Amino acid sequence: MSVSILKPEEELKSAISALSQLPEEAQKAVSEFAVMASINIPEDQRDLVMARLIKGAVGALPTVQRELKVTIDQFIRPTKMVSGKFTIVDLRPELFGLTTFRYNWAATGEQSCPWNVTTDERIVMVIVGFQNPEPSPKTRYVYGKIGVDDLPIYYVGDLEGFRVKVLPQPYILKPRSSIELKQYIEAAGYDELKPFGAAFLPADLATKLTPFA
Repeated sequence: MSVSILKPEEELKSAISALSQLPEEAQKAVSEFAVMASINIPEDQRDLVMARLIKGAVGALPTVQRELKVTIDQFIRPTKMVSGKFTIVDLRPELFGLTTFRYNWAATGEQSCPWNVTTDERIVMVIVGFQNPEPSPKTRYVYGKIGVDDLPIYYVGDLEGFRVKVLPQPYILKPRSSIELKQYIEAAGYDELKPFGAAFLPADLATKLTPFA
């Protein structure tokens, strides 16, 4: 049986079609976020990354509404913060209890990921891939568990700049989910392997973290 693989532009068109089924403000929230999150992505993969962000966000909304006890009409754009509403932001370090994803490795071989965490009870995350903008990346591969799902050994040694290593499917993390990943570190020194995706959270919590820039 043959498997049909959509071209990036076709996948983006499909994602926008799925997005169009949401109420207007929810559409604006997801589309505004996807554009802002993709602004530095290399042009040759921007359509694919935007498609995965949109599809991941739309696919996570039922979980968001159930777990955060919110309704779709309470969903607002990340640049329009209002108390009592919820919004969508990028996976910034503060969501993981950090100030930066950049880490100075003193040892090589398999190491625990610096952003392993149990997620906040007020946050639903969607991980669609990984980035490593460090000029001289040190991570060859990553594997482990993201929430209840296994992540098989995933090669990330070819990452550079703002390119995204897109996962085959998004990983949706409910509140209080554990991230338990291992990285294979090839050399000592600075590295910045980080998750790429979205987080849904109350607007007042988003403003307490860092201003959306």
